[in-house]
Amino acid sequence: MDLLKPRTVPLSEETILWFEFLLKPSLLTKHLGKANPDPSPTDLITQFLAKAPEGQSQTTDVTPSDSEGSHKSEGLKYTKKQLALKVLALKVAAYMRWDLDKLEHTLSVSLQIQLLADLCSITAGKMVTLPSSLLQDPTLIGSDGSKHSFNFALTLYHRWVLRAQVLRAAVIKNMKSNPNHGPAVTDLTTFVLRDESSIAALEPITQLSIDFLNQVLMEPQAFRVLTYESFVPLDSNSDNTQQRFESAIAIKPCELRAQIHYDLCQYYLYVQKYELARHNVLLCKENYAQWQREEIGRTGLPPAYCTVNAEVLQGYLLACGVTGEPDGLLQRLHESILNHYSDIVMILKEDNLRKEIPMTQRKLLELNIEGYNAIGSTDGNPIEQKELELAVVALNIIRYVMDGENILSCNVAMQKYKNQQSKLIESLFQYADEQYEQFSMEERGLLKQYFYKIITLYSGEMGSTFEAFVQTYSKVVSLQELKDFRAQRTQPEMQLGGIALQNDWVIQETKNQRLEVGQLERQLISCSSANAVRKLLVKIAGTNPSKPLFTINPSWTIPYPLEQILIPLQRGFLQDFAYILIGKAKELTARKDYATAITLLTVLKNETQRPELAGNPLVAKLGKMVAWEGLLVQIQQVLDEWPRKPVDQAQLIRNCKQCLNAAIGTTSNDLMPHAKVLEHCAALLLNLNEWNALLITADKRFPGVELCSAITQAFLDIEKFKGTKKTNREAWEMILPMFLNPPGSRQRQLPPDSPLVLLIGKLREPLVISILLSLFTKLHNILRDEVNAEMNAEYMFLWPSNVNNTSIYNIKLVTEALNLLLNQALRYYPNNIPWLKLKGDVEFVANNFEAAMRYYVTALISGTEYCTVHLQRPLFDDFLIRRMVKCSTNLGCFVQAAVLCQFFDETDYGLAFKSISEKSASSSDAMDSYYSCIWDSTLLEYIVNWHYKKGEHKRRLQAVSFIGQLELNANNNEEIKREAAAVRKNRFLRSLAKQYMC
Repeated sequence: MDLLKPRTVPLSEETILWFEFLLKPSLLTKHLGKANPDPSPTDLITQFLAKAPEGQSQTTDVTPSDSEGSHKSEGLKYTKKQLALKVLALKVAAYMRWDLDKLEHTLSVSLQIQLLADLCSITAGKMVTLPSSLLQDPTLIGSDGSKHSFNFALTLYHRWVLRAQVLRAAVIKNMKSNPNHGPAVTDLTTFVLRDESSIAALEPITQLSIDFLNQVLMEPQAFRVLTYESFVPLDSNSDNTQQRFESAIAIKPCELRAQIHYDLCQYYLYVQKYELARHNVLLCKENYAQWQREEIGRTGLPPAYCTVNAEVLQGYLLACGVTGEPDGLLQRLHESILNHYSDIVMILKEDNLRKEIPMTQRKLLELNIEGYNAIGSTDGNPIEQKELELAVVALNIIRYVMDGENILSCNVAMQKYKNQQSKLIESLFQYADEQYEQFSMEERGLLKQYFYKIITLYSGEMGSTFEAFVQTYSKVVSLQELKDFRAQRTQPEMQLGGIALQNDWVIQETKNQRLEVGQLERQLISCSSANAVRKLLVKIAGTNPSKPLFTINPSWTIPYPLEQILIPLQRGFLQDFAYILIGKAKELTARKDYATAITLLTVLKNETQRPELAGNPLVAKLGKMVAWEGLLVQIQQVLDEWPRKPVDQAQLIRNCKQCLNAAIGTTSNDLMPHAKVLEHCAALLLNLNEWNALLITADKRFPGVELCSAITQAFLDIEKFKGTKKTNREAWEMILPMFLNPPGSRQRQLPPDSPLVLLIGKLREPLVISILLSLFTKLHNILRDEVNAEMNAEYMFLWPSNVNNTSIYNIKLVTEALNLLLNQALRYYPNNIPWLKLKGDVEFVANNFEAAMRYYVTALISGTEYCTVHLQRPLFDDFLIRRMVKCSTNLGCFVQAAVLCQFFDETDYGLAFKSISEKSASSSDAMDSYYSCIWDSTLLEYIVNWHYKKGEHKRRLQAVSFIGQLELNANNNEEIKREAAAVRKNRFLRSLAKQYMC
């Protein structure tokens, strides 16, 4: 065996291949139980069904050969492998609770039909052909079948028949109304429009499906749902395994009815039968509410069958004109107001029981009636209107009381209507007495307490009147209760004396030192002036604190090299002052207040240069470190405000060079700037094109600086070897190990503190970015090694053409670095055409076709100065156009692809004709709206002939009218033809921009 021959990378121990589930079905349960199983359940169904394509959607009469081994069960003409795979697919679907929402959005229509057909056949125990076997016929059920399971399968199929048509219509409508559709709609379009003929074939059987579902609603027997345990997978030792259909669980009738009425409502809304939709949505709401009361929350398990979405259901209610309950009190209140307050008392009395109308609405009603009476309306009897106002006020007071809140509002009302006090209290007694027995015990207690309070407050003014009220309305307060209450209230009140009667209480002013110190500390934390910090430190130091003052705020942090200098300093003012100013400067820098941060560090640097501190070596080191820290803040400001240049750029460059020189040739024990400062200095010099300053001896201690130096060498190679290809290996060999994927490693993303990621965040110069982009792109192409996945970037000639042992590198990390740098670059230079094209290539390789089209179109729009100049080469080439055609085709926009075929050096008629001939082309992307963008008469003639074959007379005439335009005459000179093509190119480009960019 050749030990040097490259071999495939061994799979991770956690990786499970699809056939392992076939060999060992017990793995399936363990896999599905994971939090985020990979492959997902729907991916598993796709794999299982793809490996057993001879399903119901193709034929039911295929007899397997002896070499494959057939399943001998009566009527099921599956091979053993087919049956095993189909049972596994059904187990996964059962695990998903037969959720059609998930299945419809992830499986193609053909796979959905195959899955449902397999379910019907296996539950029937014999081959069942869909859609011919639509009803539950006893003759369809074999000896291994189950009646209730077959009924479940047919019910699921008939629900799908209705839903598939609704989904298809929704996709087509979204595409027409919103050309710039999102990724979710695109995913649906990819398979819904491709399988449009399959869905259209369902229309003749739709009424049978509706009848079947209505029959299921009337069935007296319990509806049983197949579960994960209902399907028994085959193993290598078994040729014939009986399914455990008896393990199906019975669900509540209300759960079944809620789901079926929900699906029927969806379909009736689609076909615009609004009365039937309203009927079904109300029944769905009723059953859904009953199911929630009876079932949800009792077992703690997810629903077995129903997948009704409460929010969507509410939307269907609104769509059907159901804004609330049929007798909603709020709606009746609004109608009463429009009808001059008719039946308003009855509505408010009913609301005191049901509490549906918000109190804000009831209070507004009260104010409206008050204003209505105040302007002296002549529409009715003034006395009756005043009585109505008092009745509304009394009913509102009762509602306030029973809510247990806003008792103050009740008292305000009593004071407001003081002139009609007796009448208002009588109304309170009357309405409370009329509904007293309908109130709960708690509400009755609240009412009694409130009426006792009224009796207490107004007994002096209305002493005998209360007895008359109580005799008339005795349910709330009886006459005996009134006497007992008055007897209790006449007892002498508690006598207060001594200190409780004094009114000259004086609180002496006292000073609390701890409070004063706390106030000073808060001021120290919040202030941002060096002078204020100095004064506050002096004040707090006078209190003899037990700990250093810089420990007051744990958020004050400083770099470790500075901490090594500050901590050994003698405890005192300078230590606290320096630590706090550096910590505050770091906080201000994070908040992008660079000017204040630099001011604080400048004051600290001047403090270290005071004459009395000149002999302290630690203070001298501190001064240098603070100066470098100020330089770091200046660099961060320049990078953050890019492309605005610094005020004193020359001085800043000199400081950066001095800082880098301070680190050359020093040992780890010598004073030098810390790594973050050096890396920022190198990055700034790189961005400011100070190439020569970075040609320093590489220092392995600072990989960020070493990387900047390597990129500088790559640039110098471009300048030195113009017109020739010079391979640069320094940066290549430095960056390549960062993408290693050692055996057993689970690294899935680049470390955020890696030198490469940190450098990417600091790059601003376009040429530097382009060089690094070319490196990532070249490495990605080598590792991917697919012609159709090639990406193009500038300066790719700089890098080697191969990598030894590509299997040890992680291409996902390369893609992440490429995306990270591209996003950073386009943030500062959003119209850089090569970068936009490269970003489009990245999305294309990742199969994100809509995003790829967006970047390709953005590049063309930017290159034509927003369609103000003609689209010409080299802005686009055949490589770019071919990728745009592929994107349009995958997005279901076939006519777009046909129009793009004109952009090649020579029109690709074969590809254009194929795109136009797609079955869904004429209805998926507004075919006739692109005729004005076609300048190739051959293509237009083919479209005319196509419409003629399809019998689309109106569209054919429209295409003919474009062929007859004078500028498209074949006898025109080349100048006219070029101008006609250029105008139509820009027109088409604008339409793409509206779809993918707006």
